[in-house]
Amino acid sequence: MVGDMLDIQIAEVRKLMETQLRIRGKSLEFQVRKAGRLLPRHLRHDAVYLAQAATIMHHPKLSRMVDLDKATKAHGRLVAFLQAVDPKDRAKGTLLSWLGSLAFAPIVAFIVVVTVLVKRGIV
Repeated sequence: MVGDMLDIQIAEVRKLMETQLRIRGKSLEFQVRKAGRLLPRHLRHDAVYLAQAATIMHHPKLSRMVDLDKATKAHGRLVAFLQAVDPKDRAKGTLLSWLGSLAFAPIVAFIVVVTVLVKRGIV
């Protein structure tokens, strides 16, 4: 019964990571590893705890080691963060960052050309 509740919580976190962060994986552990810096450090620790709890929970004797209060709090923090993430805003930020770096190169090249022309006395 407790293991079922934990499995439901983990399935919810996995689904939110797929929809909000667009990170797929065969388990929560792989998704957390792929997420990297997209998750803040304390939330990464919570996600790792949930992934470890999921594997331990299926073992009859080791399942007593899982702190259900800690798992529930970790689930709540992860769900709150992932629901606040806007995938469209993340995509727009990535696009604007790419365009900014693309526009920066011609500006630097123009400044270098003008500096060389001034040093040679052409301008």
